Amino acid sequence: MLKLGVFELTDCGGCALNILFLYDKLFDLLEFYEIKEFHMASSFKEHDHLDVAIVTGTVSSQRDLEVLKHARNYSNYLIALGTCATHGSVQGAVEGKIRDKLEKVYGTRANPMKALDSKPVIEYIAVDFALPGCPYDKMELYQLLIDLAKGIEPVKKDYPVCIECKLNEYECVLVKKGVPCLGPITLGGCNAVCIRSGLGCIGCRGPLPKEANPTSEFEILRELGYDEEYIRKKFKTFARGELRW
Repeated sequence: MLKLGVFELTDCGGCALNILFLYDKLFDLLEFYEIKEFHMASSFKEHDHLDVAIVTGTVSSQRDLEVLKHARNYSNYLIALGTCATHGSVQGAVEGKIRDKLEKVYGTRANPMKALDSKPVIEYIAVDFALPGCPYDKMELYQLLIDLAKGIEPVKKDYPVCIECKLNEYECVLVKKGVPCLGPITLGGCNAVCIRSGLGCIGCRGPLPKEANPTSEFEILRELGYDEEYIRKKFKTFARGELRW
């Protein structure tokens, strides 16, 4: 029986909750894993070496950083789960230093809660697997955990959302309707769920590694009439300014 721990840093709680939404599939996982820590599901906690640690959220406090380092030091495999953990997501996109933010919100630069600028976990430690998404596809997590339990090398996705549009024969909302869509520069894995609903990809899975071409995307959106400030905000919402053009 493998030992599994789920650790939540600063986030909305949705990533951890989504694990519970596996429903019957969660019981399939329990045939392979013994859960040693999962605050969202139980107050039970047993400090032990883990085969797999799942970490959600951004590092936004000293407490988050300590929890993250513990999870890394006491696990064989560490999974950064959700776009907060992999790219910083919305909270990581807020500009400005932490002292300035505290003064603006609380009227003081004092920092008794030991808050830090929100950053993804991958900026602090090495992760073995990164599953982005806001929300992520829970079946993608399920398959990853099953593969690890069975000793199968998990398949890492390396293609844009546009590929999934083509496979599903969805009409391109960017070309056909002029709807802003970040599908060409966003990592696939969501099965193009937004485009299926006639919406543009908002980039919640983060930028496509290496081969993304944000300059081309920027020019296309400019030609469609969207101003630079709008595009800039759209690019950085989930990616903390990682996209450059």
